Amino acid sequence: MLKLPKKERIKDRGASFPSIQDIFLHILDNNVWWLESVPRDRQGAHHELKGRVSEVEIKRQAHRIAQSSRKLGRSLTPARLNRSFVVQGVGGDGKPFEMKVNLRTIIWHLVEEELQHRGEMNALFWQMDVDAPTRAWFSSALAA
Repeated sequence: MLKLPKKERIKDRGASFPSIQDIFLHILDNNVWWLESVPRDRQGAHHELKGRVSEVEIKRQAHRIAQSSRKLGRSLTPARLNRSFVVQGVGGDGKPFEMKVNLRTIIWHLVEEELQHRGEMNALFWQMDVDAPTRAWFSSALAA
């Protein structure tokens, strides 16, 4: 994404989030929210990653989240997967909600989010005649 000219990265494309960069920031922010803010009970202090974020900050956050995800993957146990957390927020209808969710469910939700938004980004790349950065799971550092 960062190989695109800034004008193309931040152009409103009418997707789930306005620009390709906004979609990517949402992916990063989802990981921070679900894997850091919720488990550490810092939901009230969470600062959404959005807006005009610098390339340096995007790279820093993406690298940090990749490292954190690998560390989480190596540390999973049945007990840890079943650990529950209370999530508080505001729904799409504007009403506050509270729910209890375990790490297993959080991880599945993040898989859904990744599939949705990475696929959406790929489609936007293809519309621009840019080869989408696809990668097979078995060649990923997470598969090791």
